[in-house]
Amino acid sequence: MKSLDKILNSNVSEIGFNKHNNEAYSKLSTIGVTTNSKNFDKFDCDSYISDTNNLKSKKSFGKYISSKDTNATVQKFDFFVILDPEKSNINYLSYEKPIGLQISHESKINDLRLSTLDSLNFDICIYEAIKMSVLNLSNILNVKDKINSIRSNWFIYLDEKVYSEENLQFIYDLGFIGIVINLDKINIGDYKNLKKKLSKVKDSKNGKI
Repeated sequence: MKSLDKILNSNVSEIGFNKHNNEAYSKLSTIGVTTNSKNFDKFDCDSYISDTNNLKSKKSFGKYISSKDTNATVQKFDFFVILDPEKSNINYLSYEKPIGLQISHESKINDLRLSTLDSLNFDICIYEAIKMSVLNLSNILNVKDKINSIRSNWFIYLDEKVYSEENLQFIYDLGFIGIVINLDKINIGDYKNLKKKLSKVKDSKNGKI
């Protein structure tokens, strides 16, 4: 069975998923979200989220859960992500593959609910912050409130225009292990530039925030 390790192989954080032997790797893994299966070959991501998958690929394929999904319909995928809890009718306790949760930056979550979410032990969490300024202190505090309260492997989903070298480094220093990219809204040239920037992310002298 494919595992979440395929998504996290390029990560060298303290969570222990590093499996490289002095080979070139990126500190931040990439998950590509797309509605077009042709993007699987066009963009070389570590993993993908889509309604279809490529059974011949060695990459991991996940999907966002819809109200129509059941445990049977998600079995062909390597993982799934809950975007709207009200539309999730999956018995995730019986699902043996990795499970993710996506949380919006705008979501107001009280301390009790944060504690409950933490107890569910999601394999990955995605912080959706499409219009968020990464370096704004108020935003940083909101980000850290959530990612410190829910123990998980955190990815961040930002507008691709935000991916400067400085912002990518800061995202890593905040404690994220990867980024989520909307492949339907980025061209191949910008994506290649992004990959070059990702290769420049390094461990900071002061450690993670």
